[in-house]
Amino acid sequence: MRSSYKPLISIILIAAVLVQLLGCASGSIILEDADCFTKFMDAVCAFDFSTAFGYLSQNATTMPTERPTPTEDVQGGVTVSETSIPEPTPLPTDYIGRDDFIAKYTAIFEGLGVTSVSYEKLSEETNGDVVTVAFRMTYETEVAGTLTNEYEMRLVTDGIKRRVDWTPALIFPEMRWGYTVKITAVPARRGDILADGKLLAETVMMHAVVADIPKIPDRNSFVRSLSEILGVPSDTVVTAINKAKGDVALIIQINDHDLTADMHEAIDRLEGARLIENYGIDRVYPMGSLLAHTIGYVGYVEKADIDKLNEGRLPTDGLYDTHSIVGRSGLEKSYESVLRGKDGLNVTIRNANDEYVSTVYRKPVEHGSDVHLTIDLELQERTEEVLDLVLWGDNTAGAVIVMDPKTGSVKAMASYPTYDLNKLAISADVDYYNTLAANPAKPLHNRMTLGLYPPGSSIKSFTAAAALELNKVTPDYVFDGEIEDDYWTPSTFGRWMWPPIKRTHVNKRTEPLNMENAMLHSDNIYFAYLALLMGENNFLSYLRRIGFEQDMPFELSVAKSTLKVKFDTEENWNTRSIAETGYGQGQVTISPLQLATMYCAFRNGGNIPLPHVTEALYRTEGVNYVPYQVFENGTWIQNAIRTSTISTLLPMMEKIMSKDYNGTGRMLRARGCTVAGKTGTAEIGSDKSREISWFVGFRVNVSADDELLVLVVLELPTQDIYSSLKFDIARELISMN
Repeated sequence: MRSSYKPLISIILIAAVLVQLLGCASGSIILEDADCFTKFMDAVCAFDFSTAFGYLSQNATTMPTERPTPTEDVQGGVTVSETSIPEPTPLPTDYIGRDDFIAKYTAIFEGLGVTSVSYEKLSEETNGDVVTVAFRMTYETEVAGTLTNEYEMRLVTDGIKRRVDWTPALIFPEMRWGYTVKITAVPARRGDILADGKLLAETVMMHAVVADIPKIPDRNSFVRSLSEILGVPSDTVVTAINKAKGDVALIIQINDHDLTADMHEAIDRLEGARLIENYGIDRVYPMGSLLAHTIGYVGYVEKADIDKLNEGRLPTDGLYDTHSIVGRSGLEKSYESVLRGKDGLNVTIRNANDEYVSTVYRKPVEHGSDVHLTIDLELQERTEEVLDLVLWGDNTAGAVIVMDPKTGSVKAMASYPTYDLNKLAISADVDYYNTLAANPAKPLHNRMTLGLYPPGSSIKSFTAAAALELNKVTPDYVFDGEIEDDYWTPSTFGRWMWPPIKRTHVNKRTEPLNMENAMLHSDNIYFAYLALLMGENNFLSYLRRIGFEQDMPFELSVAKSTLKVKFDTEENWNTRSIAETGYGQGQVTISPLQLATMYCAFRNGGNIPLPHVTEALYRTEGVNYVPYQVFENGTWIQNAIRTSTISTLLPMMEKIMSKDYNGTGRMLRARGCTVAGKTGTAEIGSDKSREISWFVGFRVNVSADDELLVLVVLELPTQDIYSSLKFDIARELISMN
């Protein structure tokens, strides 16, 4: 059987050779992988670059012996604003090895975030042994979205195999041997915060002043000269040089505002000194501490906040990381998404000399919007100046709100004590921060919106309004309960188990004890009686309807006012609690901003306006700087107080502030205008050694341009020497010149 088998094999082999020879003679060779276009493209679509490489022709993959061996030289990497997709070292010859081929595709696909690849064959043309396939290929990417281009692929014959005559143009049509793809981020500029057209917060470039240590001719002379140029202690320069780990020492960073032309020239002239421009960015606050609690400041992102900050942002928008700047407080925090902007992106093809060839994708940068405030800067400066002049020491503190009572726009707002924003921005001065944190007056605390205080007698205007609107009393109702030595013990509202209610002693008290005189002298007894007469449900429901315990809309966080905090049981919330709420003690607390806004209703036809400190958001569109969101005046609570109630109470509130009556606000003595309003005092602390002192008043009988409401709240020791301070502050702000 073996002898008969061998001839059979020989016959088969001869037949195969004859077929091959005949095929060569006729030009119809049967090639392996005739459909290598599809196989190559399917491998690319599957991200199987090793298999794809197997379909490349020898012309693209064979390296002649005289050619240098390619090395994997990764260019660039990630810098502040540019990512260079890694490429093998560009060579003057047209070939690529397996490792370089895989690395090239992998780097470009990963750099662009390619998620899928698809293709469509358009045509096929045969010319001798060469087949040219036209096709359309689409990359779906995370970085550049959908990228679609048309290509041509040459298929050549290697022996009896069809192979791809590969070039970099099969990745992108404009690519050639030695070309690279670069992704360049265009960082968005953080928007500014302005008022009256003046900058309150802006981003500026930082420059580094460095010392080239080997080039310093005389160290002592160098230190003296550089410290004089920069205006820093000599020790700063010496320490920086001594700490240098190499030949270059970073002395200081300086921003655009502080770097003068003379300073720049002097640094250039000093041998051994050098200025590195555009070293980084800084957030500066040109007016220092002005509006500190309102504007807030920025700092580096905390790791725990990164995921939340990146919600809704695409990678191409510029994601937050621990090197990013973010608003940490105030409007800088509230408007973070508005101020931040979205980074631009350029994906370009560069030649071997890193010269621009073409653009693969371009995403325009969206710079952050600018926030324009309703603040009257002159009034704001005066507000903070007066606070600083009137208050002193670590045992006084307070807040002021100045607003238009008809529009709700805030004209000035200040919390005292304050701090310098520039010392807390980005890289905070740790010693300065620790000093602020240790200060018992809590300068970092925003008392305007986050401070919750018992309103004291300032709530009595609303207690009176509630009693009138619930038809419990008429304006001329006279209290006829038994009062002994300024004390009253309720006897008609169930068993009273607590100390009697005390009224403030008044010399030359105006009688009888009706609503007008009770308002004039801020009589606790009268308003405790009104609260008891209304009852818990009616009274608290009214207060809730006009804003208490509601979330207050505002650009900054506002602490929610309270009526019942812990005393929610029959044992702890009782008849006494209701009575105390009537005159602003007990568990009722409110922020200065909310109380000021609620008082606007007395000047705004009974409507509580929507408070706002933002006038508009601006952005640049082409060559135009335009407001794209203007904050219209709105209403927070419609018909909070009836106009008939206002007509009744407004004359009483005017008398309180008039020097012609013996009211609690007679010390105001505002110049050039009539003022209506209310005062209040609430004792705090177990020993009642401190008090919260209130003033809230607004101009009446003035034009729309002169509308103004001023609220002052002070935290003070309970001593007579402090009794006039709220009037001293309010007088300077509410008076008309």
